[in-house]
Amino acid sequence: MSGICGFVGDAAPGTLEAMLAAIDYRGDRTDIALAPGVGLGYRWWGGRPGKAPGILRQGPHLLACAGTLVPPVASPAEELLRRLGQGGSALEDLDGAFACAWWDGERRRLTVARDPFGVRSLYYAVQGGVLYFASELKQLLAVPGFEVVLEPTAIHKYLTFSFVPGENVPLRGVKRVPAGHVGTFEQGMLSATPYFTLREQLDPALEDQGEAVRRMRRLCRSAVRSRLNGEPEVALYLSGGIDSSGVAVWLKEEGAKVQAFTLDFGERSVEREQAEQVARHLGFPLTQVKASGEDIGPALMDLVWKLDLPFGDAVTGPQFLLGRAARQAGLSAVFNGEGGDQLFGGWTSKPMIAATVYGDLYEGEQEEPEEIYLRSYHRFYGLEEELYTPAFREQVGGPGQRRTLLRPYLGSPEIPHFLNRVRLADIALKGTQNILPRAERIANAWALDMRVPLFDRALAEASFALPPRLKLHGACEKYVLKLALQGKLPDDIIWRRKYGMSVPSTEWVLGPLAPVMEDLLGPASLRRRGMFREEFIAGLRQGKDLPSETRRRRIGEKLWALAMLEAWMRVFVDGRGRRPGGTT
Repeated sequence: MSGICGFVGDAAPGTLEAMLAAIDYRGDRTDIALAPGVGLGYRWWGGRPGKAPGILRQGPHLLACAGTLVPPVASPAEELLRRLGQGGSALEDLDGAFACAWWDGERRRLTVARDPFGVRSLYYAVQGGVLYFASELKQLLAVPGFEVVLEPTAIHKYLTFSFVPGENVPLRGVKRVPAGHVGTFEQGMLSATPYFTLREQLDPALEDQGEAVRRMRRLCRSAVRSRLNGEPEVALYLSGGIDSSGVAVWLKEEGAKVQAFTLDFGERSVEREQAEQVARHLGFPLTQVKASGEDIGPALMDLVWKLDLPFGDAVTGPQFLLGRAARQAGLSAVFNGEGGDQLFGGWTSKPMIAATVYGDLYEGEQEEPEEIYLRSYHRFYGLEEELYTPAFREQVGGPGQRRTLLRPYLGSPEIPHFLNRVRLADIALKGTQNILPRAERIANAWALDMRVPLFDRALAEASFALPPRLKLHGACEKYVLKLALQGKLPDDIIWRRKYGMSVPSTEWVLGPLAPVMEDLLGPASLRRRGMFREEFIAGLRQGKDLPSETRRRRIGEKLWALAMLEAWMRVFVDGRGRRPGGTT
């Protein structure tokens, strides 16, 4: 519910005002602090607990902080100035959802930092000898004369992952401060170092299953408690799965007043009945939010603008509708259950383990884990020849870029067990570069503060101290989490197999959203960009995928990812980040 921006160098007058105006939906108050050759800007909602009440001015020091710390403190800006000034052990338990910038006027040095898991974003670029930084990409594009050029290699990665991984974004010269890092800008360059790194350090005490369950219960409840910030009532996105249901349990135990919200896909709903069951069991009021192609179509371009980067998972549309419903209910903070798969061994874990253990039984040659992991995203990895035009193929560069992103995680020498290496990749990629930033941006689109208790620093560190068998127990994923919730939820909620949110994107893009697909992915649009082959996309729009793909839902997943990319280019490249249909 807040954002920062700033510059170091000789920026044009009015730059900070323009950057703050670009995110008017992130607050009703602004503050600007100027010093020779430097400026900081901050936008926030007044009257919200746990937020800095303005830019901290302390002698030669200026510090702007967007977000909150965990546990809450009276002044996040003062606490960050103290910790960053001390460094080292002062950062060992630093947690929360924040991005900050500190100008040290004595040393004439800018320091920036992001929270451990990247809930809050921080972009930067150097143009004309000036460093600009901001919470959102559109703020950089509001800088007078800012150069906007597509970066094909970032688009190439997006088309595999359905989000943009790594430090680069799809605009040349723009980078992100990595999650869990502190960066300093000196002598014209910004260099970042990690203050938070997950390592496998198995605790012998947790070999005792009872002790492991007790510790997880304590840490999960603490993670929820420390994210309650005095609000009279909070929202909860309740899917009916084990993760959001667990968060519901801990909110109940903390005595929070909760309104729950779940998605209603009509006859395509998968877990709606389970969400109703959990809400009834805990005594929470539940609002079902209708989500259809007809509901999402009119909001699509606003969603793209608020997301700031291209995110190609169709879940963003329904999440946008959830945020609107929570805001219309008068709420300002929302909890979700994201993070359970990443911390406790879900999503890719079972297929990755199976492929690694059994992959060479029939073909005699085991596939590399990077190959298996990349294919698990089910977008366009391996389909470049079918999708890319020859001209675009030349622009994206040589092979190995996407595998290089994975090797620090899947090949980490600090993580002996393969299951934990997969989980580290899930956290660092799908978690910090996809799930968390898109959830935060969608929440902020509706002036909501997003709370993600399962992405908690102490909880994550403890999860890497657990023996792997307590996470993936035979074929049972997230085993220790399920044990921790026994007796607190109905058994059929805890022990049923995972279904996940099944967005009926194929039915949408071939049905009510077909005119939108024609506009975004029709021949005229494709020829103008010159990036993708018309015949391949025309086949998808006719409901035809490759013969080897038997799952019809992949058609919708592919078309949605391509449509969101084209919509993003129209807003952020053609429109330079201005509000669609507006002037800001």
